Amino acid sequence: MASKMNLKLVSLDDGGIRGFSQLEIMSNIMHRLNWEHQSDESEECRLPYEHFDLIGGSGTGGLIAILLGKLRMSVEEASDTFFSIVEHAYTPSNLSASERSGALRKCMEDAMRSKGLPIDLQLVGKQQAGCPCFVVASPRTNASSTLCFRSYPIRSQPSSKITVIDAVLATCATQPDFASVHSGSGLKRREYISSSGAAYPTHEAISEAHLLFGGDATVASILSMGTGHPGIISFPQEGGEAALLKTMREMMHDCEQRAQQMEQQIGRDGIYSRLSVEQGLQNHHSEQTSKPEWIVAQTEDYLNLRDTRNKLDLFVKNITDQTATITLDHLRHVSDSRAPERMAVSVEKSLGILSEQASLKF
Repeated sequence: MASKMNLKLVSLDDGGIRGFSQLEIMSNIMHRLNWEHQSDESEECRLPYEHFDLIGGSGTGGLIAILLGKLRMSVEEASDTFFSIVEHAYTPSNLSASERSGALRKCMEDAMRSKGLPIDLQLVGKQQAGCPCFVVASPRTNASSTLCFRSYPIRSQPSSKITVIDAVLATCATQPDFASVHSGSGLKRREYISSSGAAYPTHEAISEAHLLFGGDATVASILSMGTGHPGIISFPQEGGEAALLKTMREMMHDCEQRAQQMEQQIGRDGIYSRLSVEQGLQNHHSEQTSKPEWIVAQTEDYLNLRDTRNKLDLFVKNITDQTATITLDHLRHVSDSRAPERMAVSVEKSLGILSEQASLKF
């Protein structure tokens, strides 16, 4: 694709059911953007895919990226679809991994039909082009590596034939809660799971934008949306293997430290906006954070904070900037290409500590 100026990029963290928080934040953002865009009350509100140039995500963040980017949903439509998915695939405690994945597939099939699309629509295709979007996943045979399923072709490698639905299932295939996903046939058949090393996919968003638009393209804004600060993560004193597995997941999916690193790397350029609830969605609120109404209420409180309003004002200013000067070459350089390596080391260290803890307990 030809180089484009004043790009608006969106990165959505993985967060499971707490994706409701991202949708609530996006609803506020769309209100602000449409308020700025509308010249009079009769003008129709624009949708997210019309405001942004690339939307990418990991896990449920990837699911939301596809709903907003590929399926061209409004935030309200995406919220309704996400609520159905949570109700049928995430909330029930008595489902097997294959049953959870089956429920997620059924909800996505319903969503495709509601938009008048075939359920076997490929992620890369001419139909319903929407806004370019990507999701992050990992091959099951090499879970430490990260790959992107894209809705757009790139020069450096052939496009995947994966369907929209299978891409969603792959990025959401958190182990062991969901089943892995198979795509392709013959020698090209592959098995995919959710990526533990890219729960915070802002680095991938910059890299994908570079592949898609070229290094000379300028960036007006990078919006990184989290799902709430997890709080302090402590090793469990009891609970056996299940508690250790839960702690391991929390450590690998803690995006806040990586977000702070990115802020240090590119924050001085003035185009990076990180929005994530700071209080109320910590892991010790586990009973409340399984309830959509609690998640939305905490997010509403966060959006009303003065610091958050200032961040939103800056974001809207950036996104409407028509004279952006920061290039993707610059961002790719300063965002530090070694960040994924550091994350892999961190994950490996976490696994080692947890294994040691487990050997002491059992």
